[in-house]
Amino acid sequence: MNKEHEFKKDGKEESPKPAGSENAQDQAGSVTLPNKEYQELLARLSELEALKDRLFRSAADYENSKKRLLKEREEFVKYGQENLIRELLPVLDNFERALSHLEDSPEAHFKNIAAGIRMVFKQLLEILKNQGLNRLKAVGETFDPHRHEAVGFVHGPGQEDEVVEEIEPGYLLYDRLLRAAKVRVRATDPSSQRSASETSEQEKSEEIT
Repeated sequence: MNKEHEFKKDGKEESPKPAGSENAQDQAGSVTLPNKEYQELLARLSELEALKDRLFRSAADYENSKKRLLKEREEFVKYGQENLIRELLPVLDNFERALSHLEDSPEAHFKNIAAGIRMVFKQLLEILKNQGLNRLKAVGETFDPHRHEAVGFVHGPGQEDEVVEEIEPGYLLYDRLLRAAKVRVRATDPSSQRSASETSEQEKSEEIT
């Protein structure tokens, strides 16, 4: 004989009622199910719960994918011109060299030319700045192997490892290093000198480990 289970209309199981109380059950709105149907109902309920869990997981995966794609798109827009801007850095260097030579000339004609070139140079810098290009500050800063490349040392009193001369400017593209600045560094102790290659190799090995 199958065990029967009683449910109210809200789906909650009731305790079995004594025989002869069917009318009272019907009036109360209860439903009586055989044990087999009850087990099938539980199995379907379990399937629905599993399906709901999968749907929640799929929705979470979709949101994460959407956020990841949005971030990748922003990164692409932000750094999409990186190669072009890197190729323009030598042009900026040549502008500065030309201006330095022209402004040092005693002839007024060359000084007028230098003023015109400087205007074009500033215009170019402003365009590149709007694209995220920023020049690194070097002179007076403490030598940072992640941003500076030491190409020489200067002996004399002062703070050890202070950048005393900039040979070639360095640049950032937003927060990403585009080119390290080539600098000369103060060394008060000759035994503390290290070549740029030694510094670079040590930093690379530290990053790997």
